[in-house]
Amino acid sequence: MEKNKQRDLRLDLIRIFSFFTVVGVHFFLNSGFYNQTVTGKKMLAMCTIRSFFIICVPMFITLTGYLMNKKQLSKTYYKGIVKTIIIYLICSIIYSVYRTIYLNDELTIKSFLTSVLNFRGTSYSWYIEMYIGLFLIIPFLNLIFNNLKDKKEAKLLLITLIILIGIPSVINIFNFDSWEWWQTPSMSKKYIKLFPSWWSSVYPIFYYFLGAYLSKYKINLSKRWNIILIIVLVILDGLFNFYRSYGANYVKGTWNNYSSLIIMINTFLVFNLLLNIKIKGNNKIIKNIFTILSNACLGAYLISCIFDEIYYDYLNNWIPKIKDRFIYAPIIVLCVFISSLLLSILINVLYKFISNIYYKIKEKIKK
Repeated sequence: MEKNKQRDLRLDLIRIFSFFTVVGVHFFLNSGFYNQTVTGKKMLAMCTIRSFFIICVPMFITLTGYLMNKKQLSKTYYKGIVKTIIIYLICSIIYSVYRTIYLNDELTIKSFLTSVLNFRGTSYSWYIEMYIGLFLIIPFLNLIFNNLKDKKEAKLLLITLIILIGIPSVINIFNFDSWEWWQTPSMSKKYIKLFPSWWSSVYPIFYYFLGAYLSKYKINLSKRWNIILIIVLVILDGLFNFYRSYGANYVKGTWNNYSSLIIMINTFLVFNLLLNIKIKGNNKIIKNIFTILSNACLGAYLISCIFDEIYYDYLNNWIPKIKDRFIYAPIIVLCVFISSLLLSILINVLYKFISNIYYKIKEKIKK
């Protein structure tokens, strides 16, 4: 870990913000939003807000590319995944104990090990499954990126990935054979494919290279235009998603998931905006707060499912009508955000304790 004096607090801010967007987008998952018919001003507003929060995972992956684009093949590099796995195991144990005590789930050694190996140790463990794979190929991705001749070739790499991953999300999403479909697109999920889309699922590669690019090259975009573009894109995306789902439950597709061209652009804009925020790092208290919260984000992401289950169960029982729950989004999101970070800070203390014991035993064995 870097020493506090060497830390770039902007990156800590990006990590904390990224976790906040994760908690934000999970409001839609847990509040019943996806089971609500898309009509009216409230649903239009929520579709638009979702369009902003959905940059959550892309932001995390972009940050990974920003931080790890210089990593090379070595034994030391592969040891870097150990902490992630241990944090995952600790979170899985806590979640299993929680479900056993409070939800009366049956817990056995077999069921626990199966859930961990299936990456179902917590409800959001899929991220660990994705990250482990990304971690393993990062040195090879770096060989590609760092052997590009110049900025032009780096741009061509990103453009190529945008064509393979993002372009299908704005072309292969319409049904040109039916006028009725254009009037009510939610009536059918039949779309006409006009562009190759096989590579859409490899979106983590794009976001990794995006982070590497932003680490190496400066983007000449004013903060004013950066903010304006974010607002315009979020509004347009929200309107489009409202239109695509109007009269039915929210329709999910390539145009509103992580491989979406709009989300690719918005991730770049938000990341670049936060990267250009000036944070005075002279105050040791501020440094320590940023460091502690930033280091807690991975565990908070994994363990936030506990607080999602607790808080949303209360909210959904207390407010039967789904649309009436939306006004409580800021309160619920903040509660989950803070609770998850606090528990994750304790998890990091436990990890440090386990790590210290391990190294002490290792030293004794050497002697």
